[in-house]
Amino acid sequence: MEPVGVGKLEFDSVTEADLISAIKFGPDEKIEAAVTRIIEKMEYAKVHYRQQQVYMFGVLNSVLQMMQQYDLALEDIMGGELKDMEIFDKIKKKEEFGQWLFKIAGKMNQFINQERDMTTRQVIQEAKQYIMDHYQNPDLSVEMICRHLHMSPAYFSTMFKKETGQAYIAYLTDVRLNKAVELLNKTDDKTYVVAAKVGYQEQNYFSYVFKKKFGVSPTKFRGAR
Repeated sequence: MEPVGVGKLEFDSVTEADLISAIKFGPDEKIEAAVTRIIEKMEYAKVHYRQQQVYMFGVLNSVLQMMQQYDLALEDIMGGELKDMEIFDKIKKKEEFGQWLFKIAGKMNQFINQERDMTTRQVIQEAKQYIMDHYQNPDLSVEMICRHLHMSPAYFSTMFKKETGQAYIAYLTDVRLNKAVELLNKTDDKTYVVAAKVGYQEQNYFSYVFKKKFGVSPTKFRGAR
């Protein structure tokens, strides 16, 4: 006989948000904890088996919606389970459902992380190109780049340093000074002209940062050619 329904089993918004957050950001321990809480709710609720199935379908629906949101391919995550209707075999026993959900959530986390890493690399590449196109502008700043990229300066700065190993200002300085070296080697431009061409309005400051990086002033560097 089916158990008498004396409790309430609901895949509520809090439980759903917990699962979604775990899938988005991991790690595996957080995913396992979220799945465990979902299964524990089923164990503690004294409800009919068909109510447990409705609950599991609610979880499955949330997972499918998340896959659609992140444009994840069903075959990458579930293989042939959904096409062959094998997925519905999982929605029979809560123990098997828990194991299946943990496996699927882990795969989704991996694909989302891969996509996030790829997107981050694309954004950083775009930022680098923007710097190369605008390094001559003495007013080039993090804020200008972030307006172009449509992201916050704080997040951009953290992401940029993580991906490049340099803070934005250090990277920009390297670009400018490397361009200055090219001009010093290939032209007879005065030092103040070179400084202006690579984004430095003050010749003295240009000489200071140049010497700090290369150990000699721009004039001595050119004289050593």
